[in-house]
Amino acid sequence: MANKKVGKKSAAANDFLEPKPPINVVATNVGTNRPFNNGAASVVFELPAGSPPATSYTVTASTGQTGTGSSSPITVTGIASSATPTFTVTATNASGTSAASAVSSAVTITTVPATPAAPTATVTAGSQNDTVSWTAPANGGSAITSYSWACSDGKSGSTTGLSVSVAQEANTAQTYTVLAVNANGSSVVSSASNNVTTPPFFPPFFPFFPFFPFFPFFPPFFPYFPFFPFFPPFFPFFPFFPFFPPFFPFFPFFPFFPPFFPYFPFFPFFPPFFPFFPFFPFFPPYFPAPPPPPSVGVGVGGSMCFANYCWQCPCSNCTC
Repeated sequence: MANKKVGKKSAAANDFLEPKPPINVVATNVGTNRPFNNGAASVVFELPAGSPPATSYTVTASTGQTGTGSSSPITVTGIASSATPTFTVTATNASGTSAASAVSSAVTITTVPATPAAPTATVTAGSQNDTVSWTAPANGGSAITSYSWACSDGKSGSTTGLSVSVAQEANTAQTYTVLAVNANGSSVVSSASNNVTTPPFFPPFFPFFPFFPFFPFFPPFFPYFPFFPFFPPFFPFFPFFPFFPPFFPFFPFFPFFPPFFPYFPFFPFFPPFFPFFPFFPFFPPYFPAPPPPPSVGVGVGGSMCFANYCWQCPCSNCTC
């Protein structure tokens, strides 16, 4: 720097000298709405008393970025998220550029979070819900406070976690996106997730029994008393196959029940005939053979003799 003149003519001579180094340099993080890895700091400063005026100033960050302006403050951009740079300032006029100022205190640079990776979507087993999950991105130097998600069918919401369950309509296909939020703002929206289709949902069916656990009771049915009753099927453990009493150990042969005559010549008993089990039994009629006509003869004293068989007639002239 050239020596300054002292005296009445010194002011005019000083107009041709470069400025003195700036003083009181202070940097402040900008943060709000700054893109990830494009942070900014606002740097304030001033010229010392008696310094020739400056027409421009240059602020340099210790991380390599610079900013210029004609007055304080000057904003330096392009600084990485979470970086902690310091700053110096120089002043320039037509005569030259001053020496660098003293180094400022370090400041932490913050931005919005990084863009999350595409989320993963799956159908929740046994339901019509989609489970959407993602991983936390870099927070930009400021803690992430929430995530906002959106579905391609218009549904959206927010959560503080890393997954969300979304109710969907059956037979629909959709994708999902997500973004991260911190105190500085929202990240760029992620790429879309995989496409996921929600299938139809069939809720489990449970039979209703008014007095469960008691099973229904089917009383016997007597269609043609006094013949054998017919027992409708009994279902002890639905949905297993029903049990049809009675049980025939040598199926498919049908049982044979011979006629039973307890007190001949009273009415015979007709056992049931099962041509096509388990349908209703068929009872064929039974007609016993009629007795033969009686023999006729003349007995002692001329009386008539009637007998069913000739050998029963004591007469001598029975007709058989």
